[in-house]
Amino acid sequence: MQPKQTRNGITFTLLSILYPLYLFTTKDPGSVSTTSLVLALFLPIVGTIFALNIPEPKMKWTLAAINLLIFILFLYYMIALR
Repeated sequence: MQPKQTRNGITFTLLSILYPLYLFTTKDPGSVSTTSLVLALFLPIVGTIFALNIPEPKMKWTLAAINLLIFILFLYYMIALR
């Protein structure tokens, strides 16, 4: 069961990094829809939840911190764009 939890945590952390990166590098920031911005904020939250389910403490807190940092960064972008 542990490898599945680790895989899910890493997968959602990568998704929370790659989706907003793709969103803000390929589109004009003013033309990004609200739905895309909400999804960009939703993925780090889900990534944090999956990261906290990882049994190894070092990896758990590292991935959770990365996801929370990404969430704060893109929350700032969302507030600045809207």
